[in-house]
Amino acid sequence: MSIVVDHEEIRMQAGYLNDAAIRVDEIAPSVPTEVDGGVGTAAIFGILSNLVTSAGQLVIGLAGMSDMLNECATRYAEQDIVAADEINVAAWAE
Repeated sequence: MSIVVDHEEIRMQAGYLNDAAIRVDEIAPSVPTEVDGGVGTAAIFGILSNLVTSAGQLVIGLAGMSDMLNECATRYAEQDIVAADEINVAAWAE
């Protein structure tokens, strides 16, 4: 018995994560730079600051996970053929 991982499926999932990162990042221009909230202006900017910081971290995390999945797929693909051959040889030798 051997374990097979579909490298293209890993790359497809990495693409989904990257697409999500891009879409979240595209929201940035819609963040208001001026707010007229009267006495609540400081609070509104505080909330916006937290929201923008969190969104930025989300973009970094999604893009980073996408990069790691692509790297994992590449490394697995490089070792997959050799490992599968070794497992198959061992399984047939028994």
